[in-house]
Amino acid sequence: MQHPSLETIATHLAEHLQCEQEDLCLPILHQVTRGKPIKKVTLAASLGVGQEEIEQRLLHLPDTEFDSQGNILGWGVTLVPTRHRFQIYGQSLYTWCAFDTVLFPPSLLAEAQVHSTCPVTGHPITFVATPSGVVKDLAPASSVMSLIIPAERSECVRATFCEHSLFFESRQVASTWLTAYPEAVLLSIEEAATVGKMVAASRFTNKE
Repeated sequence: MQHPSLETIATHLAEHLQCEQEDLCLPILHQVTRGKPIKKVTLAASLGVGQEEIEQRLLHLPDTEFDSQGNILGWGVTLVPTRHRFQIYGQSLYTWCAFDTVLFPPSLLAEAQVHSTCPVTGHPITFVATPSGVVKDLAPASSVMSLIIPAERSECVRATFCEHSLFFESRQVASTWLTAYPEAVLLSIEEAATVGKMVAASRFTNKE
């Protein structure tokens, strides 16, 4: 099945998935990769704002995960286990969706070991995602990623986008899933990594 150009896909994703508070999202991403919950007071200090302001800003950052003490556990990259394991800086973390695994290495300028599973067969899918958008050691080599390009911008991207961004061990295996989601596109992992690099460049470069 023919899909839009990678540039077109990246443009749409950058527009529809953009965080309203990118200056808050990126520090959360960096601090979560240290492998520990983030205290709100620590986040506030890193941004040079007060506790009350950080509380209000977090209220307007949908999908952010917290523990019972109110510490931040994740936003995109998370300490809460998911299907997509994401090892970066020596820390075992997770991402909300398959696309995040190729979006965040160029966003964070760090290499990541990715381990996920095919939802149809349950077989493992592993590779290394690099900051340059190059994929290494992909197994199985036939693996693909599904994406549903959002029709409109949504604040809650985890439910509207992430739930449908998955890894499959081959296009043939993914075809059974596509019968329920005909609007989805399938990309090779290499193509997806190229899109991830383009989205990261448009969203996060020079935003720190």
